Amino acid sequence: HQPYAVADDFKALDSWAKALYDPNLCIMCERCVTTCKDNVGENNLKATKADLHAPDKFKDSMSKDAFSVWSRKQKGIISFVGSVPCYDCGECIAVCPVGALSYKDFAYTANAWELKKIHSTCSHCSAGCLISYDVRHFDTLGEESKIFRVLNDFYHNPICGAGRFAFDVSSSPKGSTNLKEAQNALKECEAVRIGGDITNEEAFLIERLRKELDFKIYNQEVYRFQQFLKVLGEVKRPNIEEIKTSNLVVTIGSSIKTENPLVRYAINNALKLNKASLIAMHPIKDNALANLCRSSFCITHEVGAEEILLGMLLKMLNIESAALKSLEDSKQSIVDEAALKALEEERKKALEQAEQGCSIGENKAENQEENKTEATTPKENQEENKTEVKEESIEVPTKTTYLLLEEAGINLETYEKILALLQKSNNTLLVVGEEIYSHKQAHNIAKMLRLLAQKSAVKLILIPPSANALGIASICQLSEEVFEHEKIVGIRAQGDFTINSDDRVFGKDAVSKVDFILPSLNQLEGTITNVEGRVLPLKPALRFEGYDLSDIMQGFGFVEENLTECTHKLPTEAGFKAIEFDYLTNYFTNDRANHRGYLLGTSHFEKSAKECETTECEPIKPLKEKIAFNAYLKYPETQFNNATHKSENLQLKAGVYVSKAFLKKLNKEVGQNITLFKEEEELTGVLYLDESLDQEVFVISPSLLTNHSNFFREGVFDSVDLKEQA
Repeated sequence: HQPYAVADDFKALDSWAKALYDPNLCIMCERCVTTCKDNVGENNLKATKADLHAPDKFKDSMSKDAFSVWSRKQKGIISFVGSVPCYDCGECIAVCPVGALSYKDFAYTANAWELKKIHSTCSHCSAGCLISYDVRHFDTLGEESKIFRVLNDFYHNPICGAGRFAFDVSSSPKGSTNLKEAQNALKECEAVRIGGDITNEEAFLIERLRKELDFKIYNQEVYRFQQFLKVLGEVKRPNIEEIKTSNLVVTIGSSIKTENPLVRYAINNALKLNKASLIAMHPIKDNALANLCRSSFCITHEVGAEEILLGMLLKMLNIESAALKSLEDSKQSIVDEAALKALEEERKKALEQAEQGCSIGENKAENQEENKTEATTPKENQEENKTEVKEESIEVPTKTTYLLLEEAGINLETYEKILALLQKSNNTLLVVGEEIYSHKQAHNIAKMLRLLAQKSAVKLILIPPSANALGIASICQLSEEVFEHEKIVGIRAQGDFTINSDDRVFGKDAVSKVDFILPSLNQLEGTITNVEGRVLPLKPALRFEGYDLSDIMQGFGFVEENLTECTHKLPTEAGFKAIEFDYLTNYFTNDRANHRGYLLGTSHFEKSAKECETTECEPIKPLKEKIAFNAYLKYPETQFNNATHKSENLQLKAGVYVSKAFLKKLNKEVGQNITLFKEEEELTGVLYLDESLDQEVFVISPSLLTNHSNFFREGVFDSVDLKEQA
């Protein structure tokens, strides 16, 4: 017999971003609150007071467990308390154990037990996260399948919004049949432009064909990355778990929030759970990083100052290098105001003590007349001491500063704070972002980083510029694109003849114009290489009946009938292993051991780096002049490529992003078109708000730059003009 009965209260549904919250199912475990804070780095969720009917009168008659559970459910509720909106995340959905939080667009579309799980790898950025596609037939005949949602193992691998929601883009399942046309285009071309997300197997086939037909292979971003690796050589790549155990993280040349979300999550883990500190150095301050915790230190420096900043780190770590000559030459002494003030206070105190000593001596002389002669001498000595104290000159204390650093935007206070954090840390991680590879002094920076890795305990992690940049750079011999009038075939990139996915959004007829349709990366088997140097398998979630790149290559005498026949043939001199695709695993175990693919071995980059060691680093070049900019080339969070750009599931879109204050100054509204111009060339995009931005700068998505050659010729920072609308 149960002697109590409590009526449930009405609890209204709530939603934020892509999440739907049903408080009637919530058990108030607060997993969502914890993961939002400790994994994602936000504080958007909180258990707030519900002020519902609580069963106090049953406290004596109800069992203790029943009463505590019911009271907790009645007194609390999960609420969105963030000061800025939440977009495209969903990690709170992943951790909910009871389904109180669910994906809005999945609700009432399919039964979870009908869905087939296909474990694969996210191919949007270089993180290469483990994901699981939930797939089921969509039509009555069961011939057409649909991805209903994407899941992750939140214990080991949080994922960003792109991995979780941008699953609605794939290739038309029928593909193309014009094999001969594609083969002829490759025979006649002078160069092949490849995308940064082609698989290792596709890169292997293209490189083998290059050796036969002697064309050039273009990918400007990956080419710069490859040249950088040739100088840097083989450095130990820390895994994600090692990032979490760091007690100081330094980022340089990186907008880490958008370049690699998984690394950002790991850094946040280190800050929140390991009490680490963060030094983020970039020309644009990111408030999202600054607000991660109190120990986040964001430094805004001049454009192009990365070489100088790296020299500063070498100096602080007492690493000798020829690169530091110009830094030492800019050394100058300034007055240490704090030390000078302390010395003046000590001198004043000494004078006061001397004066007190004199007065004591005088009193003794008056009271002891019989010792008049003897008392005179101490008095005179005291007067002399007093004079000596008064006349004693103070040596002005000084501090050493460097003009080179001052010009780069690093003042003495900032310098001392960085130095203190470095000296305090015994486990430091340096994150090198993709903006470093396009730096004018990238060659010298790579040499300095190699020296840093060899002469100190600082760990290096390089963020590749695209999803499979490390794999492509290891396999292909890339050439610098000079933008001459060449006949170019594009493979997963634009060209005179384009071989690519047609980016079909599920249920829509509109597709991208391509000359030959390849399967998208969620429709094929292959591998990519992630930021850790781990070769990871891709598995097809959707049907594709057309031809892939291996079919095109058969026209040139290649014997492979599918891409996976190349997996065990990937070049061992580049660090790959002769393991067949079917033997690649893709899972974590309960002890957090990583059994995903395999790690690259020693590559040929080390050989070329040792050849570069014969010459010393060049002295750091001072900034000739400060580069004024009001435009920055970077995707927003969750946008990485054409697939994410075309996705209709994502809330954040490609466009032009500005701060709230700048939006008000422009007298425009979110959603309006904005036109920017440079040297009579115009660029138009939709205007959006970036809540983490303070500066008056246009953050422009790279997808808007198609056929625009005047913008961002010198790097990711530029100065543009606003075209006033009539």
